Amino acid sequence: MTQGRGNILVVDDTPANLQLLESILQERGYTVRAAINGRLAIKAARLQPPDLVMLDINMPEMNGFEVCRELKNDPGLAGIPVIFVSAAVETADKLHAFEEGGVDYVTKPFQPLEVLARVETHLELARVRAELERQNQALARALQNLTRAQTQLVQSEKMAALGLLTAGVAHELNNPLNFISASVQGLQKTVAPVDQLMVLCQDLAGGEAGAVPGRLEAWIGANHPEELRQEMNELVSNACYGANRAAEIVASLRIFSRLDEADRKNVNLHECLDAALLLLHNRYKDHIRIERRYGDLPLWLCQPGRLNQVFMNLLGNAVDAINAKPAHAANDVIRVSTRLEEREGHSCAVVEIADTGIGMSDEVKQHLFEPFFTTKEVGGGVGLGLAISHGIVRDHEGSIEVESQAGQGSLFRVVLPQFEA
Repeated sequence: MTQGRGNILVVDDTPANLQLLESILQERGYTVRAAINGRLAIKAARLQPPDLVMLDINMPEMNGFEVCRELKNDPGLAGIPVIFVSAAVETADKLHAFEEGGVDYVTKPFQPLEVLARVETHLELARVRAELERQNQALARALQNLTRAQTQLVQSEKMAALGLLTAGVAHELNNPLNFISASVQGLQKTVAPVDQLMVLCQDLAGGEAGAVPGRLEAWIGANHPEELRQEMNELVSNACYGANRAAEIVASLRIFSRLDEADRKNVNLHECLDAALLLLHNRYKDHIRIERRYGDLPLWLCQPGRLNQVFMNLLGNAVDAINAKPAHAANDVIRVSTRLEEREGHSCAVVEIADTGIGMSDEVKQHLFEPFFTTKEVGGGVGLGLAISHGIVRDHEGSIEVESQAGQGSLFRVVLPQFEA
């Protein structure tokens, strides 16, 4: 909107009409420009877009409907309100005026109060539309910035979880690798006497049997075959255990690494839970007992990577809740149970994660799924894990239910309805 009350372009091929409209509008404080035909009107509008156009219909060469059509086809001028002016009062003409994009219709002879009322109304509407457009653009920018910030925060939460996960996995992998390394070093020591035994066997087969019995007796006295065999078997068994344990951790990482999979797939939810527990093993292995009470669940159609994140968050919180107790009890436990349940006529997978941790007050429960709400100490988390988990479960058309009392532990129940394939 231009400065002052408004800039109005008046278009009429009759000078007397132009002068009358100019005087009516200028007396009220409007800036008025005049054009005596359609071509000049379009040029004037493009040179300096007005706030409103008062446009006569019946003009030679280019009538008002054609002028309006040209204005509406110009992206820079299309939003300017056009009030048609004519002596005709036929309903068809009025309808045609609105079809061409006009916002109102004034008939000749002019009534000054009517002209001013209609002009003021449509200028005010134009002001409101312009303000709404400005606010919409500001809201769109704010939404874009908020979405970008949310994406960055979610990514930051993932990276924080990944950092904890990496440390735990490194520690977990280190144990089986130490088994394998120690076993291989032990096997290297036992290889030397076995090589000697093989040389004796070769000599025996090569015709040097006379000296072999004495040498063999000396070898037996030096190496104690029964102990050697037992030691070798134990070393091989330890190496196999370490290799199998490392393979389990890698398999769990494979299951958990589907974080960004967007497609729904049929997966074994128990495998997802086991993978999360294995990757968290370093945080609870010395003082928390895990109880699995798995029901008979079919393969479940879901976004497995995102659900893995939910299970990791809930199980990690359960470990933290127990670790936050002043003293660990011998019976500290995390119970992970699953079952099928009918809810509102739909088959649902129910996953419950219960802990014997510090529990929560009713006030804490009210804010539990709010972004950035956390009861942990600084550096222990930014309060996005449960908010993200809540959003993921909601996207699965499910829900997270919480039961908890301060000092008596907590239970988180994830309810997942089955999607249609």
